[in-house]
Amino acid sequence: MVKESQKTAQAQLSELQASIEVEKVARPDSTERSISLAKLSKARQELTNLEKETAKYGACDPAKVEEKKRAVVLAKEASIRWTDNYAVLMSHFTRQHGVDPEELKKFLGVSEDYEDIL
Repeated sequence: MVKESQKTAQAQLSELQASIEVEKVARPDSTERSISLAKLSKARQELTNLEKETAKYGACDPAKVEEKKRAVVLAKEASIRWTDNYAVLMSHFTRQHGVDPEELKKFLGVSEDYEDIL
């Protein structure tokens, strides 16, 4: 079992070394290649720096601002829906059962400072 694993690993190692040699032949060292690799490295570093800087200003990111605006709209719609539901239930109980609205508010634990959202 161990010998099989060793043979498999040796075979993979030799395949990888062979493909490295093939790639080295396909990409000969030249000044143009060295310059291009240096430019690539510099561009990657600049990208990393810019991404870090952008992360600092994450709260001002237009996509995040838009997402928060949508969340506010959804929250407002939900609050309006719940206050409407509350108003409908209050109306129903006061009409059907002849209960005083203030007594019902007191029973439900609704404070005096409650007001409908318009």
